[in-house]
Amino acid sequence: MYNQIRSRDAFREAAGHLYRLTAPAVGPRAQESNMNRPAGHMVRVPGSIVRTFSILLLLLIAPLCAGVSVQAAELPAFREHTVIKDLKLGYQIVPVDLNQDGKKDLIVIDERATELAWFQNPGWQRHVLMSDVPRPINADCWDVDKDGIPEVAFAYQFETSAEKSTGNLVLLRHGPDLYQPWTAREIDRVPTAHRVRWIDPEGKDQKVLLMAPLVGTKARAPLYDDNVPICLYRPENWAREILYGNIHGVLHAINPVNWDNSGRQQVLAASFDGLLRLEFKQDRWIPAAVAKGDPRPCPECGSSEARAGRLGKIRFVTSIEPWHGNQVVVYLPLGKGWKRLVIEDSMVNGHALAVGDLDGDGREEIVAGFRGKGTKLMVFQAADASGERWQKTVLDDGGIAAADCRIDDITGDGRPDIVCIGASTGNVKLFENLGKTQGGRP
Repeated sequence: MYNQIRSRDAFREAAGHLYRLTAPAVGPRAQESNMNRPAGHMVRVPGSIVRTFSILLLLLIAPLCAGVSVQAAELPAFREHTVIKDLKLGYQIVPVDLNQDGKKDLIVIDERATELAWFQNPGWQRHVLMSDVPRPINADCWDVDKDGIPEVAFAYQFETSAEKSTGNLVLLRHGPDLYQPWTAREIDRVPTAHRVRWIDPEGKDQKVLLMAPLVGTKARAPLYDDNVPICLYRPENWAREILYGNIHGVLHAINPVNWDNSGRQQVLAASFDGLLRLEFKQDRWIPAAVAKGDPRPCPECGSSEARAGRLGKIRFVTSIEPWHGNQVVVYLPLGKGWKRLVIEDSMVNGHALAVGDLDGDGREEIVAGFRGKGTKLMVFQAADASGERWQKTVLDDGGIAAADCRIDDITGDGRPDIVCIGASTGNVKLFENLGKTQGGRP
């Protein structure tokens, strides 16, 4: 409302200013004569003045009209909680209800620890899922046996070099006591196993497990010149299948997305090749290139993280570019392709990326953070209808070197919160969504 009132005042001021500019052109005698004419008498103004006034008025009010079409809503207020502060090197966080109490607990990946642990909401008591797991790197959850408690797929023994990495992939199942260590079944060993995700490719609530190594077995720094596969495992036998094997260089991220609102999930992959979407259709996986990512030569090329979001009916893709890069990028639909828009370029070792509707306006926000010097956690909101302009808010300045962030209802009040894990800061922070604007209004 304030923007509309401000624009009306600006319009009146502009109109008055234009009148004062053009009125003298009529001449002082005409003005004096007009004052002596009877009420209701029409004054003939030269056409050139009318045209000049109209053009100038349109030039002034056009930007005002454009400016009030869509305004970025104020962010909700957030209350910061430090959930954990003694990690060695935080890497990933997974919100999931492990004890069937209706509250999202947190599985925490500490890259330099030798245990996988979960923290129980709301008191955040620590429980060990598995011990003797050097270099833990990634986990994801799904209720495979439909008993109400999800299993945990987990990768550890990670290194960036295939010669040094065993790449263990296991499935953890609970026993009679949820709070005691779970039983591990080994599924596979793939050097540099790095990303683990469950996906429902046919929309039938029958998920399969995906695992992506970071690099191929022949890859060497800095170009990592080898193909790297995405592996698929079906719960009926856990045999390794190759979903797709033609990604080149570093494959940093795979994420399930619901691209067409059909309930079927697709894979969105970020690598040296850029952004790739993989869809299971007609009994096979079909690749479709989305964008090439950062156009610079490798290893400063391609994409590092990727998420899909919506601004009302408009789909967008956001990414961190290049690998562990400095940029937050938004891709907007343009004909049959995508327009690349860099909305942030000052990150150092960018790693955390999440998308969600924080303010409930049907237009999703982007949360991004980086692990390097001057670390910040930022929220980006689209400031126009098309997503061409974005507004940045710094949520945390120096307090968390965010390696991973999730947007989820952690507090159970129905509002989406932000939870992040810090690398060098060794912490987990919960930013509780209070459902109010920063100005304090409900």
